[in-house]
Amino acid sequence: MASVEKTNKPLRGDLAPRHLPPPGVPYVMMLPDGRTLFVEVPRRMTKVDRGGELGFTPEGVRFLDRLRALATPLGCAPSPAYLATLRDALGLTQEELGARIGKSALTVSRWERGTLRPGKDSLAALGKVLAKAKRDGVVLPG
Repeated sequence: MASVEKTNKPLRGDLAPRHLPPPGVPYVMMLPDGRTLFVEVPRRMTKVDRGGELGFTPEGVRFLDRLRALATPLGCAPSPAYLATLRDALGLTQEELGARIGKSALTVSRWERGTLRPGKDSLAALGKVLAKAKRDGVVLPG
């Protein structure tokens, strides 16, 4: 019987080279305006529960929330949570966002807590910040 040597080299035609990170988990979400968003969630942001169902870590949920906020058009009455998530997705502090739209950090904080609603001018300014970020590209941690 001939002996077979074991090698650590990938076989010819091996589809998963060892130097590539594991693929993400495909996920599809419906947006409020009826569009469908397909995303690949990094594997480290997912988990499998005892029943074998796919779930997301808190980091994964924040990742999906940020994507949803960036992909959803700015409505006439955005929720406080949407405003906070959008600001977070843009990578801005309350002070930085306020400076870009001509408002104070306190005003942005009040929007995010729900004690104050942004007016039409503020919504228009927020829309411009969001549109610029989409044009320039927004990089989410992933």
